Amino acid sequence: MAMVVKNNMSAVQTLGTLNKNSSALAKSLQKVSSGMKINSAADDASGYSISERMRVMVRSLDQADANTQNGVSLMKVAEGAVSSTVDILRTMKEKAINAANDSNTDADRATIQKELDQSIDQIDDNANVTYNGKTLVDGSKMAEGSATKTSMTNQSLHKDTDGATRIVDLQNRNGERLNIQTTDTLTISYVIQGETYSFDVDINDTTTLDSALVEASDPYVRNNPLMRAAYAQYDASRATANSTYASSYGAASSTYNSTVTNATVTYQGVTQGALSTMNSAYGAATSNYALYKQYYDAFSTMANPVTGVSMYATEAAIQAAIAATAPASTALSNYNYASSVYTSTSTQYVSIVNSASTVQSSTIAVATSVRDSAYTAARSTLTVALSTAASTLADSVGTLIPYKLSVDAGNVVGISASGDTVYTANRENAITISSGSAGLQYQLSGITFSVKDSKGQIKKSVNSVLDNFTESVRAFNKSNDNAINLQVGTKANQTIRIGLTDMRSEALGLKSSTGITLGVGTQQQANAAVNVLDNAIQKALDQQTDIGAIEARLEMTSSNLVTSSENVQASESTIRDANMPKEMTEYTKNNILMQAAQAMLAQANQSSSNVLSLLQ
Repeated sequence: MAMVVKNNMSAVQTLGTLNKNSSALAKSLQKVSSGMKINSAADDASGYSISERMRVMVRSLDQADANTQNGVSLMKVAEGAVSSTVDILRTMKEKAINAANDSNTDADRATIQKELDQSIDQIDDNANVTYNGKTLVDGSKMAEGSATKTSMTNQSLHKDTDGATRIVDLQNRNGERLNIQTTDTLTISYVIQGETYSFDVDINDTTTLDSALVEASDPYVRNNPLMRAAYAQYDASRATANSTYASSYGAASSTYNSTVTNATVTYQGVTQGALSTMNSAYGAATSNYALYKQYYDAFSTMANPVTGVSMYATEAAIQAAIAATAPASTALSNYNYASSVYTSTSTQYVSIVNSASTVQSSTIAVATSVRDSAYTAARSTLTVALSTAASTLADSVGTLIPYKLSVDAGNVVGISASGDTVYTANRENAITISSGSAGLQYQLSGITFSVKDSKGQIKKSVNSVLDNFTESVRAFNKSNDNAINLQVGTKANQTIRIGLTDMRSEALGLKSSTGITLGVGTQQQANAAVNVLDNAIQKALDQQTDIGAIEARLEMTSSNLVTSSENVQASESTIRDANMPKEMTEYTKNNILMQAAQAMLAQANQSSSNVLSLLQ
């Protein structure tokens, strides 16, 4: 290469190499210091994009796991409340069994009742437990559902048993007769809205399950305050409807009568005025006619003084004589004029009377139409009001009987809140007693059958079969969709929906909406309370089972999310993390090259000074 001073190409080329080595050294230094081989999209565009998506996935999975852990915490709070309720119900059953023992006095049972009342109040406190300000098991977090009826199913009686089966013909599942006698007494006790109702059914050859239940409904129909209130409201609604109808009918009649009276007065005023005018004309004509008649009679009887014969033998002669005499002529003229006026006035009178009569008839016809329309509207309003009152009564009390015996050949025991058909456990026929109407207001908390012989001894073998009714469909009020949604995935709609049922004492059948609590004041009440508490415990255990299943699922979901996060993070590490030994080797190489390039650049810059020696 020629020796030049303007362009030192050796130095330029060495500088370029130095810059390259410097850039490579900077990249190696960034990788070593950050621990990542991809620090920006420029390092590896596709790898950077994949890595960033994986980082988003890892953070999403971690958040989903945090959501799941929060869900587990929420469910544990709910589980604690329900577990406490189960413990309380367990104690309450012990107290009810104690109260059913006649070794206790009424004062003892009153003391036990106080304990039960406090326990029921604590159950309501448990139902109001909160997590992060949200109440959990008070019914406010239920899934969407329709109102349902209580269904109590007995699968211990023979599968051919139905409502028409006679009591004395009842058989167990194996077809063996229960040997219920006509001398036995069947006591049916049931609890609705915290009130216990009992009825002793006298068994005869015609007593069936249906008829026994109808008889047993009598104390409920007579004594239940809700029934009385519903009928009182019904009677008040009917009275209001009839009063409204009577008022509307009376107002329409009054308006009609007033209109008819006014039309008649108007008609009479017009006709009387016309009649007065006509009578006036008639009077004048009559007066003139009398004067005329005097002349007429005088001329007709006037005799010739000579012959003594009538001077005016004919009508024409008489009229001519009258016309020839001034006073008589005036009388005739006045009579004719008055007669003409009377005739004209009579014609006008008839026209006026006819017109007034037409107006009167039209006015009365319109008034009649208005009156009849008002009558029709009033009757329609009355019909709607009475129908509404009847419908409201039906909705309020369901049927007059608080329960009904229903036997489905298709083994259907009821309809769930979600609208699904509920069958017996083994899909065989069974008898089912259902509440008369849907909702907690008519919840059948429990029903107890007890058969005693003629000596008052309880027939235990019979009762073990006949009294084996268990709740197959629980009563619920209609609910909106307020279920809890736990976001446990990284995509939309990857949620677990949790509907928590109502654990309040009313929902468990222990208290009414008016505050009446399950009673154990008598042996009969305490005996009925045992079955009620069994049903309440089953409700609480069902909820506890659901909560436990959700907790187990959430724990499995959490484990899966942690594993997924670890795997994605491992994959992201493979793409993005630097191999430190390799990167250190690369860094050392680039560092040495950088130093070598610096040394060579110094040498290349020194070559220009060699040219100066030639110029000396």
